[in-house]
Amino acid sequence: MFARSVLDDGNSLPDPASRLEEPQQDDRISSSKKATNFSLATANVPAYQAKLLEMAQANIQFAFEFAQRLVTIRSPVEFPSVIAEFTNKRMAMFQSIGRQ
Repeated sequence: MFARSVLDDGNSLPDPASRLEEPQQDDRISSSKKATNFSLATANVPAYQAKLLEMAQANIQFAFEFAQRLVTIRSPVEFPSVIAEFTNKRMAMFQSIGRQ
């Protein structure tokens, strides 16, 4: 009974065909802006790839240096100093990456 009174009052649900209308002018403008932003993003991809490659090479070099240093430790007393040394190096590396 309630549903029938709501539908009879003219407050019915919107017609599904009304959603199939042609996009408005604002929608076209925003889609062209999105396309422009996308083209700018794709133009910067090689720069980001080069930067990621540089970061990966630095991480690999750091890991090899750290492993080499750990292997050469002669006493357990040296372990904390090696960890502190490489922690400082790693923090400096992250800071330099963050600045760029």
